[in-house]
Amino acid sequence: MRGRYDPTTPHRLSVDLTPPNHPLRASHALHDHAAAVRIPAPRALLLIATVVALASCARPRALQTITGLAQGTTYTLQWWSEERVDTRALSAAVTAELERLDALLSNYRSDSTLERFNATRSVDPQAMPSELVSLFELAADIHRRSDGCFDPSVRPLVRLWGFDGDEPHVPPADEIAATLARVGFDKLELVDQAHVRKAQADLEIDMASIGQGYTVGRISEVVEGLGLRNYLFEIGGELAGRGTRPDGKSWRVGIENPDKVDAPVRALSLPADRLTAVITSGSYRHNFTDHERVYGHILDPRTGRSVEHDLVSVTVTGDIAARTAAWGTALLCLGPAHAFDTADREQIAAVFILKTPAGFEVRQSKAFGDSWGQAGGSSPTH
Repeated sequence: MRGRYDPTTPHRLSVDLTPPNHPLRASHALHDHAAAVRIPAPRALLLIATVVALASCARPRALQTITGLAQGTTYTLQWWSEERVDTRALSAAVTAELERLDALLSNYRSDSTLERFNATRSVDPQAMPSELVSLFELAADIHRRSDGCFDPSVRPLVRLWGFDGDEPHVPPADEIAATLARVGFDKLELVDQAHVRKAQADLEIDMASIGQGYTVGRISEVVEGLGLRNYLFEIGGELAGRGTRPDGKSWRVGIENPDKVDAPVRALSLPADRLTAVITSGSYRHNFTDHERVYGHILDPRTGRSVEHDLVSVTVTGDIAARTAAWGTALLCLGPAHAFDTADREQIAAVFILKTPAGFEVRQSKAFGDSWGQAGGSSPTH
């Protein structure tokens, strides 16, 4: 999505194909554009699928992998089936859906549906695909529930801070104030399921914080429609899976430890009977220094400034990938106290990593403990 949907290299989620007691880490994909940003690289979108299989029909019980480049990052589909599956048809279907979503949601290609909307300076109702209107509805819901910390209209601030290029910087206070006048998701009116209207003509929307999560969910629907019941799909570190590995054991995912990348703070065994998304937002690797002060890439759309708190990573799990992704961004923006309260109020399964004088501390929401069978509370990383 977006000529480069910007999942920059830091922070990626990975799946473990080694024995279950050695889960790979999850290093948080930066999917934080609505209340934060990702740093794009100036290169065109690539969609190159490689099917790792010896024949067009995969052999039952063998682990198969389809890999490629899309949305400015890598993607991997790992799967197996009791029945023979045409891997070429599967790969073509995945590629076609990635291309379709890019044409719908990209902020880095002027011909995408979203960018054509952004370029239209009008307060008249505009026709919009119902699929995109539904994503706007989801964004509006999270916007309200997060006290405005989740806000896909933050795009002008991203440009102002230089987070859409290679030279981020602290902008003057008067420019921040002027740009804030263009920000506010409540300035987008959802007229009906096929039309939206800008209350302010220069409003611009950036769906990056939902987009890759939505992609994960859509690819899951595509492969299930082709008969897969045991698979794990990952793009830019955001993933979702169902079923088991060929040996009957769970897909395992780890949440990266900022101190020790080879020792995840949590290892998750995904349930076999339902789709589960695992999506992480993180800020501890991506920042810049100005006059001896460190500024993270997470922008609070309510103040127009880089957030200043000790919450550096949020991992959210859920059955709706787009919603899971949006909450990861929202909670990271909110900061520790508000994020903890919000996660419990909204029953969000989340793991938080905080930076403290003594090191990194891990906390989790009540819903996470209920979902994954682990005690709540906090603990230091080791």
